[in-house]
Amino acid sequence: MLTKRLSFTCMKQLFIVLFLLFSCLTYSQVTIEGTISDYAEQPVRIIQYQDYFTNKEILIKTVNTNKDGIFKVQFPLKEIQKITIKTNQTKAILFAEPATSYNVEMGKKDTNATETIGTESAVSMNLLNQNDQSLNNRIIYFEQLLANFYANNNIYFAQPRILQKELLNFKNDIIKKEFSDASEFLKNYIDYSIAPIEEACFSNHHYQYKKYFSGNIMYSHPMYMSYFEAYFKQYLKQLSLKPKGVDLFNEINEMHSYSNALSTILKVDTLLKNDTLRELILLSGLREWYYQKDNNRNNISLLMNYISLKGLSTQNRIIAANLLQDMNALDAGSAAPEMLLNHPKYKSIADLKGNYVYINFWAEWNVESLQELKYIQKLEQKYGHRVIFISVSTGENIEKEKQYFNANKLTWILLHDTDKSIRNQYNIKSIPYYVLIDKEGDIIKGNAPAPSSNMDNFLKQLIRKK
Repeated sequence: MLTKRLSFTCMKQLFIVLFLLFSCLTYSQVTIEGTISDYAEQPVRIIQYQDYFTNKEILIKTVNTNKDGIFKVQFPLKEIQKITIKTNQTKAILFAEPATSYNVEMGKKDTNATETIGTESAVSMNLLNQNDQSLNNRIIYFEQLLANFYANNNIYFAQPRILQKELLNFKNDIIKKEFSDASEFLKNYIDYSIAPIEEACFSNHHYQYKKYFSGNIMYSHPMYMSYFEAYFKQYLKQLSLKPKGVDLFNEINEMHSYSNALSTILKVDTLLKNDTLRELILLSGLREWYYQKDNNRNNISLLMNYISLKGLSTQNRIIAANLLQDMNALDAGSAAPEMLLNHPKYKSIADLKGNYVYINFWAEWNVESLQELKYIQKLEQKYGHRVIFISVSTGENIEKEKQYFNANKLTWILLHDTDKSIRNQYNIKSIPYYVLIDKEGDIIKGNAPAPSSNMDNFLKQLIRKK
């Protein structure tokens, strides 16, 4: 008996060691050290994307720059990912590779650029420790070559035969020469960037599909998903206008039949034998139809919800869930749902008219929520005379939440949504989540920027605008 117990213990320890070893082999640390001039002791957000179709942002980490505008962040990574580094007013893209260190210098915002409320300006990024053969520098170089091609051949987009000849020369004389040793990620980046030009050469559907979509779906490649979205834009509508696809409209709007819709798509386009790709095309079309008149939004939502629960791949289920969240976001201009406020002066949202209102949904067990509360505190100190801040807790430990607020001297309105009534009214599917309301009690943004994102700049412009 003792021998068996020891054997079991040894096996358990061996399993743990192998698991840790496997984890180390699949995930490797990425380090980003950066300098942002004139941005001292301010938040920097490191963002990745849950999927490249909806571009749902996932916060990796929020760190503050020091007094010299320097920051450092580390995080594990399994494969190449598109990462966005955001300040309150700017953003820059980096393609991060596992087990790589980056020393970056973010460019300054163009003061002449048109400023949009709530949007960070894209700026350049200088990679100080990466040579010319590094992935990011090769992508930058390719983008310059591609921009030159467009500039030199714009006039030929109305003359497909000439454009086809120029594209062939570009691929043979420049791309093959400069990128013959490209990695698989870079090769795909180049191919799917050039694909729209091939399409403009009047390449037929059979050729384009076979070349770009007959293999595995590259969910983890942003350029693949970008071209997928462009290529299959309005595709569901096109299929529904064909004789074999006339039933598609009713199958979605009246019957909300998932199986019938998928089979009809295949009946109209027999190339789409990959049922997972066909499901993704259905998702793309459902998103478009949801925002068009004469379509049944409720039935489209039911179809989307079915795919989010029982979709043919994990990625399709994630995309469907993210699309649903976007669809269910409160519409700008609609009246904010009412809620009872635990405040001596204000009893309801209606009592707050004349003030902007910023609501955050949080929980004391959610690390990102707690990080963001610190930035709400700074916003409240700066804009508390013009903006009412409300924190709606989605947790169940009311006393612990109150203690956290008191211990950290957070003095704005705190509500406890123990019965989920507020979450249901505001269609909250995940936390943290933010809602911004105007002075008339109407929604400005149903999925507002996070406090540590560019909310400071957003509020500044909003108040100044009014």
